[in-house]
Amino acid sequence: MREYSTPLQVTIPGTGNLTDDVVRNGEEHPSTVVFARRTGGSWSDVTAAAFLEEVRTVAKGLIAAGIEPGDRVALLTRTRYEWTLFD
Repeated sequence: MREYSTPLQVTIPGTGNLTDDVVRNGEEHPSTVVFARRTGGSWSDVTAAAFLEEVRTVAKGLIAAGIEPGDRVALLTRTRYEWTLFD
C-alpha cells in the first residue's frame, strides 16, 4: 500500500465555523451574487446580503419555536436552495 500526503496550502483558523463565512460575505460583499435559485419558471439571483438576511430570519424562527443550542432539527427535502439556507 502506498500513502501520499500533500502539505496544506492554507492556514486553518483555530476558531470559528462556516457561519462566520456567511456573515462575513453578507457584510463585506453584500451585492455579490452567491446563489441563483429557481422561482417559478425562471432563475433569480440571490446576493450575499439577501442570503444572510434569510439565514437570520430562519434562525429567529427556530428560536421562536423553542429550538435551543444543542437541539437537533431534521430537514427532509430534495437538494435545493432551502437546504443550504437551513443548514
